[in-house]
Amino acid sequence: MDRIVADSSALILLAKCNLLEIVCDLCEVVLPKTVIVEVASEDLVRIYPDAALISNLAAKGVISVQNPGNSRYSLPISLHPGEKDALLLALNQEGSLLATDDGKAIKAARFLKVPFIITPKIVAELFRLGKISFKKARDSLEKLGKIGRYSPEIIADALVTLMEEKDGKANNNKDT
Repeated sequence: MDRIVADSSALILLAKCNLLEIVCDLCEVVLPKTVIVEVASEDLVRIYPDAALISNLAAKGVISVQNPGNSRYSLPISLHPGEKDALLLALNQEGSLLATDDGKAIKAARFLKVPFIITPKIVAELFRLGKISFKKARDSLEKLGKIGRYSPEIIADALVTLMEEKDGKANNNKDT
């Protein structure tokens, strides 16, 4: 994960799980202007701590806000402006990973062959990389199960991945 282009849903969920700053330390996080407007307008910043965090990280330059530019691609489905611009930005920046939890954006990413990741997989990856503890990862996945729009299977799959990774680490440690 060298560069992540995030849409609104992934960005908000990472902030709500207190993982956004960890992700920003790990890789470059890029947002299209439409996403920052959707999640961190002045009104939202006054009401929501997540919006204030995102606005602060963008103001400090920890999160980069970029224009996706004009696209030569015609999207096969209609998307909200933030998801559309995030997808186009990821498409135009080679080596980018699109962070999205939006079903239509995922379908469009698959169609356009844009690598993507959903928030539960980001949590599992942060644990695999040793950036968060098993407890933090499990708690984050449980929170995502409550506040995200994921099927129980997606959360269960991420929890299984987490357990396998934990057991693999435990087994590797026993051999040394």
